[in-house]
Amino acid sequence: MHRMFRGVARIAALTALAVSGGALVAVPPAIADIGADLGLVCSGKAGTYDVALRIDTTVPSSGTVGQPVQMGTIKIDVGLPPELVKAIGASSPAGASTPPVTGAAPSSAPSPALGGVAEIEVAVRQPGVERRGGWPAFALASAPPRGDGAVHLTGSGVAPPVTPGSPGGLSWSAGKVDLSLVPGDTTPEKDAAELALHCAAEKARVLGTVRVGPRSAAADPGAPSPPTGQAAAAQEGLCEKIPGAGTDPRYAINGDSRLMEIYESPSTPDGLLEIPSPGTLYCVKATGFVNIKKTGNAIPVALENSVRAPTVQQSGNVFFGPNYYEVRGYFVNQTYPTPATVLGFGFMPTRAVAKTIPTRAPGSGETDPVTGNIRAIQMLDPYSALENAPERQELRASAYVRVKAGSAEVNGVPIALGDKCMTAPTLFSAQGFLGTRRSGPTQYLDGQTIIAEDLEVPAFSGCGVGEDISPILTATVSGSGNYANAASGRWCDVEAGSASNCVDGAGPLPASFTVKPGGDVTAVAKPFVLAQGDSKLRCDSATMRLHMDRGHWQSRSRLGKGDMSLEGCEVVALDGSVYPVIGKVAQEGSLWLNMLFEETGDGKRVMRLNGVTLNAVVDVDGTRCNLRIANTMESLFGSQIEGPGEIVGTYDNATKTFSIKDHFVAGDASVLKVSPDSTCYIPGFTEYSLNFDSGTGDFVFPPALQITSP
Repeated sequence: MHRMFRGVARIAALTALAVSGGALVAVPPAIADIGADLGLVCSGKAGTYDVALRIDTTVPSSGTVGQPVQMGTIKIDVGLPPELVKAIGASSPAGASTPPVTGAAPSSAPSPALGGVAEIEVAVRQPGVERRGGWPAFALASAPPRGDGAVHLTGSGVAPPVTPGSPGGLSWSAGKVDLSLVPGDTTPEKDAAELALHCAAEKARVLGTVRVGPRSAAADPGAPSPPTGQAAAAQEGLCEKIPGAGTDPRYAINGDSRLMEIYESPSTPDGLLEIPSPGTLYCVKATGFVNIKKTGNAIPVALENSVRAPTVQQSGNVFFGPNYYEVRGYFVNQTYPTPATVLGFGFMPTRAVAKTIPTRAPGSGETDPVTGNIRAIQMLDPYSALENAPERQELRASAYVRVKAGSAEVNGVPIALGDKCMTAPTLFSAQGFLGTRRSGPTQYLDGQTIIAEDLEVPAFSGCGVGEDISPILTATVSGSGNYANAASGRWCDVEAGSASNCVDGAGPLPASFTVKPGGDVTAVAKPFVLAQGDSKLRCDSATMRLHMDRGHWQSRSRLGKGDMSLEGCEVVALDGSVYPVIGKVAQEGSLWLNMLFEETGDGKRVMRLNGVTLNAVVDVDGTRCNLRIANTMESLFGSQIEGPGEIVGTYDNATKTFSIKDHFVAGDASVLKVSPDSTCYIPGFTEYSLNFDSGTGDFVFPPALQITSP
């Protein structure tokens, strides 16, 4: 019986080994239980209710400065009063898509079955420092009755580790909670009603404290700390300083045929000037997740890339074309210690850590490159109509890596794997979308989301101490069909330092956003005016209809997609003449909503609408014509054609308002003018007119919508 249990435990542990991009982390010597009961007052459209929240988890009994402190699985229990349960399903935002939240086990609870999401604001404190805990959203599922009259929902998840920067007490406290509740399970139908509640405790409760000791003299001062929602203390040597092109054959664009495929498709146009270079050294942080097909788990990953680019740049001519610019280079990456916690076989708590190791292509020699290849394709000028501009800007990366299994434990019992447990080299190939003219082009140096599909984990070998358990690991983890998604922050020019997107000498974390409840969103501005001097397009209202996916840690780019229409409009010419617009002013093509990096002094975010192409049918002295408002692009010899325009404004999450007034600057923030395709001849509204230099419009979004930056 004992032998059978050990075999089952070993298999369960191995299911998590290859799903985390972390380095080896020592298992803490002792674990302590922490948690708290919170009495919450929750308010929403349906009224105010008293809700009970129980939080339970574990922490190491002690920690060390510079070493990550990892909580165990966090379990929460939400107790709802009967009157609140009756209110669920009342009028509330509908159509929200299922959020990417931490999983909850299916429940056999009797009716009424409820589900939802809980987001807990947790503060992490140590001497002189307070940070956000970065806890996940918890998917909630119904639990069996407790006999206390309340309806209970439960969920579980894993929080990112915290790296203490100074000795003393490290503590976690909770006080605010957001609840989204729906009838049914955790994946409600599209039209299911949702009740959103904002909850607060009378006083923040401390969940527990870990005593942190000073850094050991034997500790590695260059060991990287895991990226979390907190601003961890800076460490030296975080980004590997790889040599420039032409100085070391091990660091160069890799000539392996499979790695070179990223340069073959799409093909480059003729007429490009090719310029070799040693390349700038960039440090790039990225965070995301990996879906492992066999285990059915999504595991968080965090890594840091050292990039040399451009070691080759291919460019068209800004006057004659092609309108094409390509950057090539090479990279290596290192992974942060990010333990993966799953339920083996759906019931057995399993914690494991692995790391990816950059490696040479199969069959290579010792002097061949250990690097992967990178390629960025962009327009030379997004406002130029010169030929051969890429329709889709993108970044591609390809490299060979091995997956090395590290520590593993089941219920705190270590599984001996040895130090040679790893896979053969496997190809990692990924790409990122950098936008189009209509969706809004972005620069590769600003960061991007990288997606790898159909990742393959090869068979393992060298696993076990005293017995070969490689076949078990291979059977439970290895295979194809795995998926990875990671967003990178801005590329830090290491030599330029803080002057070029760097934070403490390393790349910043990704700029990401949380959208809830999402779904189909309508925003209305009353009135709406575009002006250039004394000439104006004046409307009673403008309405944007957008679809916004609900989710956490979303990219800042392309948060929403939809259209726009303007009603009750008239055109005021430069000479004061007024011409009525017949019907609505229609948006042609898709409209995209993007966030920029900038923040205003009062905490508002800068937001941009891309793809603006408006068509108004105007009655000019009894003759109908089309007044088109978009942007212009210059082609060869200076002729102009129509292109999509853009409007920039500021978004205030407190008032749910996107305002264009204060941020409308001609030729700078907003690129919008009369199109050369316009058929109206109205003074002040010709293709020779300047960009609109002012505007009025406060687009008010629904009260329940939240667009926040974690």
